[in-house]
Amino acid sequence: MNEKNLNFLLKEDIITEAFVQQQYEMAIQNKFLNMHPWSISQGKDGFWRTYLPDEEKKRKMVKKASRKELENVIITFYKKREEKSKIHTFDDCYWNWRKIQDVLVAENTTSKYNTDYKRYFENTDFVKINIAELTADDIKVFLVTKVKELHLCNKACKTLFGYTHNTILRAKTLKLIPVDIMEDLKSKDFYKYCTQKKKPLEKQIIPENDFLLLLKKFEMDYLTHPEYIPTYAVHLAALTGMRVGEISALTWANITQEYIIINQSEKCKRTPKGSPNEYFIDNTKNGKERIFPLIPEIRALLNSVKKIEMKYGYLTEFVFSDKNGRIHASLISSCLKNKCRQLGISERGIGYMHSERRLIQN
Repeated sequence: MNEKNLNFLLKEDIITEAFVQQQYEMAIQNKFLNMHPWSISQGKDGFWRTYLPDEEKKRKMVKKASRKELENVIITFYKKREEKSKIHTFDDCYWNWRKIQDVLVAENTTSKYNTDYKRYFENTDFVKINIAELTADDIKVFLVTKVKELHLCNKACKTLFGYTHNTILRAKTLKLIPVDIMEDLKSKDFYKYCTQKKKPLEKQIIPENDFLLLLKKFEMDYLTHPEYIPTYAVHLAALTGMRVGEISALTWANITQEYIIINQSEKCKRTPKGSPNEYFIDNTKNGKERIFPLIPEIRALLNSVKKIEMKYGYLTEFVFSDKNGRIHASLISSCLKNKCRQLGISERGIGYMHSERRLIQN
């Protein structure tokens, strides 16, 4: 029966979906039962018996209390044997690993997995190889080729190596291969083929004069635009070295008499192009809590923030809020870049500010 006729029968309620499902399951069961070469018989003791092949290609007797139980054992045996006989590619094992892994990680991580799959594996001959025939040499050639082709740095190379190894380990768990064929390989073995991306020193630090200009710019903006909260957030980054997501997620409850507790960070959920970003609060990047001493300069800055937010009605549970609510990390980052442009100095990401300041002082 073709699909068109089946849909007609279902639509007209001539047959039900449950009936179709039942017939399908019976067909599958009969398929495996028909593979069985030995007879099924009931003994004088009431048990049902038959034979199944053993690992030595001989046969062993199996008995069950009912014919149905025995047939279930037969069906399960031939199902597993058919599954084993299938050709499983690297791609099959990768997606089998992903089926489990995607449940364990955040949605943003799953999105990154998808992006990386397209970058490293999609439409390559490598993923079509039968996993049982894959060798360590095949993997070496693939990794070196991809590292050179994509000009990967050490970090990206390590990521690619990790995806590949996780897939191989999954194949071993599924008993599609007997051993971990990557056991003797290490990600660092491939670093010599990587592109070394190192910023020149002048790109790594903010010159002393530029840094002083920024500090003066903060003070000037406090006078002319005291209600613009991102300026205070950038200033805090310069004093503490906190990550921009940690600053955005900082609450007044994190501020004690002696220190700042850093225990959460803002994350941005990846959305389809053209859709608004979705922000949420999560753990810090490494999942650990840390504290930063509340030195007088920082205490004074936070006191100023609270006074301004109370004056303009911005005050919320979060340290940095304006008329639209909590300030997002992206706004804090763009604030620093805008100030650099206004001063005519090289733009720097907010993550460099504290470390660069230490370099200057040293």
